[in-house]
Parts: sequence; C-alpha cells; structure tokens
Amino acid sequence: MKNIGTTRTGASSKSGAGSGFQSKSKKELIELLTELRERFSEVDQFLFERAELDSGSVEALVESLRGEIVSVTAEPAWSHSWDDRCELPDYSHLQEQFQALAEKGYVDELLDLGEELWRRGNAQLGEANDEGETGSAISDCMEIVMKAIPQSSLSGPEQLFWGIERLAWDNYGVMGEEHSSFTKSGNYTEADWQGLARLLESHLLTMQENAWPRGTFADWLRQAYELGGLQEQVIPLLEREENYVQLVKALLEAGRREEARQKCILGYGKKFQSYSARALHDCLREMAMEEEKYDLAAAYRADIFFDEPNVKTYTALRDIAEKAACWPAVREGALHFLETGERPEISDVKSKKDQKTAWPLPPTEVAHLRNTPERDTRGRFPKWEVLVRIAILEKRLDDVIELYRAMPKGGVQIGWSRWGRYDLDNDVALAVSHSHPDVALSIWRTIVDSLIAEVKAASYQQARPYLERMSATYECNGRSGEWKKLIADLRTTHKAKRRLLEVLSAVE
Repeated sequence: MKNIGTTRTGASSKSGAGSGFQSKSKKELIELLTELRERFSEVDQFLFERAELDSGSVEALVESLRGEIVSVTAEPAWSHSWDDRCELPDYSHLQEQFQALAEKGYVDELLDLGEELWRRGNAQLGEANDEGETGSAISDCMEIVMKAIPQSSLSGPEQLFWGIERLAWDNYGVMGEEHSSFTKSGNYTEADWQGLARLLESHLLTMQENAWPRGTFADWLRQAYELGGLQEQVIPLLEREENYVQLVKALLEAGRREEARQKCILGYGKKFQSYSARALHDCLREMAMEEEKYDLAAAYRADIFFDEPNVKTYTALRDIAEKAACWPAVREGALHFLETGERPEISDVKSKKDQKTAWPLPPTEVAHLRNTPERDTRGRFPKWEVLVRIAILEKRLDDVIELYRAMPKGGVQIGWSRWGRYDLDNDVALAVSHSHPDVALSIWRTIVDSLIAEVKAASYQQARPYLERMSATYECNGRSGEWKKLIADLRTTHKAKRRLLEVLSAVE
C-alpha cells in the first residue's frame, strides 16, 4: 500500500486541519471517510488491515498478504547503473505489515508468511538483474521474521531449527550474519540446544553425503552439541562428516596433538582439491613452528611459494628459512625455480658456477600426497616480474636493470594489463632513480609518451605523476636545463593538445 502524501505548510495548517475534524459531527466524519474510501483505494486497504489487526482474527489479512507475496515476487527485478533506469518490486508494504503482525503478536502467522516469502523470493532473486536492491528488500522483511521467532508457539528446538534451515539455504546472501542473532538472544536453554541437536541429527540422516548445504547443518549440529553440554559428541561428529579442519582444531584443544597431526595428513590427502587442504597444510606448518622444527616449517612455506610464486610468498619463505639457518641455499633454489620452473626439492639445483647445491629442507609430511612434477608447466618461465621485484626487495640494483632489460618488451606477460606493466616499470624506475638516474628517466619518458599517444584528457592527467618524478630526478642531479628543454620539446610537438599543455604548465 502506498502512503497518501499531504503537503504541510506549517503549524497553523496542521492546527486548522485538526480543528476542522473536531468540529465535524459523527455523521459528517463517516461521510468524509466514505468519500475518501471511494477516491483512494489505499484508504480502504488501510482500514481493512487496521480492523483485522485489532479484531483478534487476521485470517483475511494473512491471505491478502500471501497474495501480495505471490504478486510482488513475480515482478521483474532489474536496474541499469549506467543510466539510472530500473524496474524493481516494491516490498515496503509487506515490510510494514510484517512489522505490524510482529508488534500485535501474530508471530505464527508471520512465520507462515515468512516461509512463503523466503521460498518465492529466492526464486525471484535467481532471475534478478539488479544491484542488490531486491535482495536487500527481502532481507529487511526476513529480519522482522527472524527477530520474532522467539515469540512464536514453536518449541525452543523448533524455533532454532526454523531459523537455521533458512540460514543454511541462503543461496543469495539475503540472510546476513545479523539474522542469526536470534540464536544468541539468551532465549534458549541447554535443553533447547540438546533438542535442536536431535532435530539436526535426524535431518542429516535424510541428506546425501557431500550434498549442499550438509556442511552448514553439520556445523550447526557441532554448535548445538557445544551449547547443549554434549561436548563429547563433537569429535565423533567431525570424524563422521570428515570436517578435518574443525576436527584438527578440536583435537588440539583436547590436547590430542599427535592424533591431530595424523588427521591433518589424512584430511590433506582426501581433500587435496578443496579449499580445506590449504588450511590443513597451514596447520601442519604451524605445528612445526610450535615444535621449533623450523626446517620443516620452511618446507611447508616452500610448497606455497612454488604453488604461488610472488614476493609475498618469497619473503614468508625467507623469514622461516632464516630461523632454520639455511636461507642462502633455499634462496638459490627459489631463484632457480623462478628462472627455470625446476622444483629444487626434487632435483639438485645448479648454481651459476655450475656447482650443485643440495636442497636443505626436508620433505613435508604430505609430500607423498602431492605428486609434484619435477618441472612446473603451469606458466611461463622465467617469472620475470617476480625476479625483478625480488631484486628490488633485495636492493640488487644492477640485477634489477639486467633483469628488466631481459624482459619481453611490448612484451606484457600473459594476464598482465597495461597498468600492471606500468606499475612494474614505475617501481623499477623508483628503485634505481638514485643509482641509475638515466635508466629511471628513460622508463618514465616511455610511460609518458605512451600515455600522450592515447590522445585522451584522462591519460594526460595520468602522465602527470611520472612527469613530476622526472622533474625531481633532473633537479636532484643538477640537470634542470635538460628538464626545461624536455618540456619545451613536448610543448612544440604537442602544441595542439590544449589539455596536455595545461598538465605541462602544472609540472613545469
């Protein structure tokens, strides 16, 4: 129902309207109300809803709202951010009536309507093409339902299960974390959580293994055991569900460290292709660190570096290998891998002097489960960008220039954007600007020329910081004359580009 808008010009207008109604007789008020009902269908609907809520019987209102749910969830839902056009369903009236039902204590009826909205709303969201407006509107309605659950006639365990089932099947992120707050409201006793555990146990028996969202229901069962004082049931549950990440955590909390280690290894082998394998791998590394087995911990870090070669994983490997007092040999193997793709933990590493350097780290406890090839064939080698960035990190400035010059030019590597290459070019220039100013100036000039060639006002502005760095470098090296000549040449060459001339004036 849409609100009926009125214009209020001030206190006198409001006062006048009020005194006008007060002066009318009962008959005149009835006639006025009848006329309003004839003119505005919203008034008739408002009076019907108000009478239903006050009568103590809301069957007709519930059926009316059910029909509105069917109607509004069948509407299209789309929006275009680029031209502000949209066609979106209006859930404001449903939200208003949901709130009214909750305040008047018709919670069972509200849960029934909430189930209808949840089912049909999810189907609508599956077809929606908006910016999240429809999902937010449904979420606002469902939040009212979830908050009212503790006041329903359902038993405590049934209330918990009703809400948890909606949370578990939340396909479109409608139920944010705040919607689960009813489980933390203090309305539920230990016996309620035990009852929920029995409901969830029965529910899991009806679900196939690996079916979605079995894991979510199993996690709620774990929480029900914990809150219901049934802690001894947690580890057997996690073993049955093969939730190795939570199982290892529970075993460690129970002081069963060696068993936790074996479950880590077992779970890693079973879940190798899933996200949980990385968590188990990390757990084994952390256990090695706690036991001061730094060479083993470094071996786990090396796994990650070889899987994801970048500066971040390189520095993480360095930090642990230094604790193990074997960084020089590990570093040589890591750089050799970046150059060739050869895995040093499998084959001996040849140094630049053609001397063999043994890989100093032991195999990890899951090495036999990884089936690692001797050579990485997933991408191109050498990994030029990583090699350059590591040289920058280690302040090997001559190597920075040598590696940078050896990189393919024009020559962006697969997956690089133009800006990815500009970022690397700029980082190289910044690193060598004091030791090799001519190299830095040449790099920045190439970027500037490339941006100017795009003949776009935005590109001229993007060239500005590079010009400013060139200016500072020329000034720092006592070469202001060269800078002024460069600006003059740019002005002459691009005299027709007014926006570029404005940028040149700003950096002069």
